Amino acid sequence: MVRVMTALRERRAVGFESLDFERGRQDLKARRLDNLHQLPALLTQFRERLEEVGGTFHLARDAEEARTIIGDICRRAGAGIVTKSKSMATEEIFLNPYLESMGMEVVETDLGERAVQLLHEHPSHLIAPAIHVTIEQWAKTFDAPPDPAQIQAKVRAELRQKFINASVGISGANFAIAETGTIGIVTNEGNADLTVTLPPVHIALFGIDKVVATLDDAVAILRMLPRSGTGQRISTYVNWITGPSRSADIGFSLTIGAHGPKEMHCVVLDNGREEMRADPLFKGALTCVRCGACSNACPPFMAVTGHQFGYVYNGPIGLVLTPFHHGEAAVDLPQSLCTQCNACQEICPVDIELPRMILEHRRHSHKKSLAKRGLLALWPRKHLVQAAMDVAGRRRLALPRPGAGGEPVTLFASCLVDRVLPEAGKALARIVEAAGYRMEFPRAQWCCGLMPANAGKFEAGVRLNSDLLRALKDSEGPIVTPSASCFGAVTIDAAEWGQQDPELVGIAGRMRDSTRFVLELLEEERLPLPSGEGGGGSRVAYHDSCQSLRQLGLKAEPRRVLQLAGYEVVDLPDIANCCGFGGTFSVDWPQVADRLAQWKLDAVAKTGATVVASDNPGCLMHIRDAARRRGLDLRVAHVLELVAERLASPS
Repeated sequence: MVRVMTALRERRAVGFESLDFERGRQDLKARRLDNLHQLPALLTQFRERLEEVGGTFHLARDAEEARTIIGDICRRAGAGIVTKSKSMATEEIFLNPYLESMGMEVVETDLGERAVQLLHEHPSHLIAPAIHVTIEQWAKTFDAPPDPAQIQAKVRAELRQKFINASVGISGANFAIAETGTIGIVTNEGNADLTVTLPPVHIALFGIDKVVATLDDAVAILRMLPRSGTGQRISTYVNWITGPSRSADIGFSLTIGAHGPKEMHCVVLDNGREEMRADPLFKGALTCVRCGACSNACPPFMAVTGHQFGYVYNGPIGLVLTPFHHGEAAVDLPQSLCTQCNACQEICPVDIELPRMILEHRRHSHKKSLAKRGLLALWPRKHLVQAAMDVAGRRRLALPRPGAGGEPVTLFASCLVDRVLPEAGKALARIVEAAGYRMEFPRAQWCCGLMPANAGKFEAGVRLNSDLLRALKDSEGPIVTPSASCFGAVTIDAAEWGQQDPELVGIAGRMRDSTRFVLELLEEERLPLPSGEGGGGSRVAYHDSCQSLRQLGLKAEPRRVLQLAGYEVVDLPDIANCCGFGGTFSVDWPQVADRLAQWKLDAVAKTGATVVASDNPGCLMHIRDAARRRGLDLRVAHVLELVAERLASPS
């Protein structure tokens, strides 16, 4: 899984060398949202154009109605064998078992789908359904040697007669063009061509969200979809189908079905999509082009596969779509596999706010581990938590008494720095005072609210965030925090959790992340660094925390801080991968969290560095614990600690 999905990301990067990704995705997003805004009119137009060219339009309100429509068409066609090209919409409505219950033989003709069908499993990835199947399983399933070429030859021979004997061919559609009544099918195998041309009846099942206004809109999808999914500039096959087969002789006499299907049916599926379209947040999920890139970028998905990370639709987009198609209960457990690392939105070709949507579903989830329920119940009770930490020997951050001079800087330590990683707080205090400031540390501060909010408890998050701001209300000067995720929570996330006290909003505006704050001090030469010395030859591998990299845009800045302090900085291979902390994710899924941490340590080992640094206390704690369990002689330190160690001793 890791090898294949890493390769897909690398191929995607090459694919976008010839196209401006950000410009392309903003164009496609705007087109898709405009299409959704016009959807009722576009559906009417598509129906009219389709019927003008001899096709038949069916609108299905839900999965049951779609199954009934398709079953009736197959029955009238006398279908004994039904061939299918790859279609997630047919998976969505559980079409195969329905048709089989009617006595039909349903044959998946996509190679991966055929393997999954014979294994009695369901697809584990949106575009690579059999990505989880080993070569040995392939060989056993098709009674062939464990060689891809021989397996393909065996499957091709077995399917050939199925194509010839089929009465009905069923496909999906990647888009449906309203102005012409045309559908488009994007594939990399020739099976779709045979499915939609050999049988006398062709049925295309697709969601209402697939309808676009114009050919230009369809081309915009084609520019982004293959590159995002498989790294191709264009897929191997793109089928444009406008109604049933039509041929004219020299006398312009029109014949239907001479070189293809005599009947062409478009079954257009709602099944919760109109409900999504009416929701200001979830409407954006209908812009999805089903490229599967969000799964390719998702570290927990790589660790557990799509059979655990989702339902019918898997991966991050699956966690968003499933409640509308199959109910909240279907993703009650899988949604907790999301670490909120934001990698999915970063790679999405239509910029869907997947992390925010997953959080919104999480608010309604009732399935939480015992450990998480206990933690969520305890955490807002600051005095109980602090008493428990006192018992465990986790004493509060102790800072030296501030000097009398200098402008004030207030420390927002974060609960982890305060109780678990005090070295980062002490380092910040030393840096601030070395620059001539006076450090203040309001003792009433506690949690920013991120932990319960990431677990879907927005109300608790708002309360904790408000309590924090009140504790900082009477402080002076900029408020600096060594926790990148807490900075993002206070300045960005909290506004989405619920109504905030207007009197407290201005306090968040004084907040500064420690990386940019210290970088300014270094660039202004306000810190007494030793002159004429390197960093003692120290090679530091830098770990980008998810919030720093994707939410705050901190990539060059922490590296520059370390370089100015005299260190050699090296990047980790595949820097975008989450370390596995993810707040309550590591409470719910400790084994998965540890697997991600071990992958991170493997990446560190490839650099040869003996020190790994970051600006996020949660990541540091998680990586440090993983390194200790592995018995590694690896120092895990906050960027601030390394900078503070380079300060010249006061004379």
